[in-house]
Amino acid sequence: MKRTYLKRIFISLIIIIIGIYLIPAPKTNFFKLYPINDHYSQSLKNFQAKPTKEVTINGIKWIYYVGGSGSKTILFIHGMGGAYNLWWQQIIKFEKSYKVISYTLPEDINSLQKTSEGILKILETEKIDKFYVVGTSMGGYIAQYLVSTIPDRIEKVVFGNTFPPNNLIAKENKTKSKLLPFLPEIVISKLGEKTLDKKIIPAAKNSKLLKAFLVSLPFSKKQFINRYNIVIDKFTMSPTKYNIKRIPKLIIESDNDPLIQPQLQQQLKKLYKNASVYTFHNEGHFPYINAPKEYNEILWQFFNTENAFTAVEKTIENYFEGRKDANLKQLQLAFSKKANLYTSQNNNILIIPIENYYKKVRLNGVQQAKTSILNGDITGNIANFKTNFEYPKKSYTDYLTLLKTDKGWEIISKTFTKTN
Repeated sequence: MKRTYLKRIFISLIIIIIGIYLIPAPKTNFFKLYPINDHYSQSLKNFQAKPTKEVTINGIKWIYYVGGSGSKTILFIHGMGGAYNLWWQQIIKFEKSYKVISYTLPEDINSLQKTSEGILKILETEKIDKFYVVGTSMGGYIAQYLVSTIPDRIEKVVFGNTFPPNNLIAKENKTKSKLLPFLPEIVISKLGEKTLDKKIIPAAKNSKLLKAFLVSLPFSKKQFINRYNIVIDKFTMSPTKYNIKRIPKLIIESDNDPLIQPQLQQQLKKLYKNASVYTFHNEGHFPYINAPKEYNEILWQFFNTENAFTAVEKTIENYFEGRKDANLKQLQLAFSKKANLYTSQNNNILIIPIENYYKKVRLNGVQQAKTSILNGDITGNIANFKTNFEYPKKSYTDYLTLLKTDKGWEIISKTFTKTN
């Protein structure tokens, strides 16, 4: 009798455990949690009424939004718990002047490579070559991966409230990550709500808007685990490579971010030494939601600031094409009237006035050559660039010094040597 009773209790406990395990995370509605009919709720309602698009990559359906019709495109990448509409306040602002894209990462995606494949397919579908990127948290990490893998397609990038490639996150969450697959979805959801109430919302000045929105975001255990795997997925970043260095970068951070350790914030700024940095004060991890006006203004200024590297490259391109085509007018657009050329001849310094260089170009005529920028640095109004001319039977390396004048960037000196 006792054995039968214990067996029934055991079976009951198993049923209860299975029942708890199968209980999905509760779904909530933003407009019920945030019944205030203000600008924020009305703008979100209008935005969510707009149609989205679908594209299938390797059997996985991606949902994304595309709007606007500007000549430049901004790709918005959400964080670990987000979706495409996380950026509604930025999209509404920027689609008036830009083409904008925002997607929802499918729950089956669990690596940076698979994420990149989906993004590239969306860009291909929308016939977009070069673009700006704004990524936050996990999205900022994905943005860094895109910079490392397709730098020539990215014109500007924003790393918002994010972290660099690191071992710290995986190390600190080693035990938790092993337990996650065995926890019921509802338990993971409740733990997330606890973090929300104790850390995230207080850091954002107890924003009711932020709380209602975050709680209403779609959530599943599978999504959470796979997105965590993306966060700890490793890749190598080489920020000193020219095609990466030349991309203007903006780091947005908060001085009280409860989800990004100060150590990782410092590592991010150390990795991207040439990046601009904007620090929010007491706005937490989601300033683009609870401080949208300030956030949008920062983005606007960044996107509308000239890329100094692009400006210098235009001058160097005039030098390249002018020399190859023996086009003196184009060369004169590149060089200052006071420029000199320097090289070594018989172990002595040889100084060539710019007019003598023009005479030699006129004499030698059109040349077949492959040209390239090998590296470059810009500090204020000074630039130093290393370039290469590869002719059929010889090659030259140039070190160019440029100054920014009222006419734009001008080459004031060229030091060159034969390298082959």
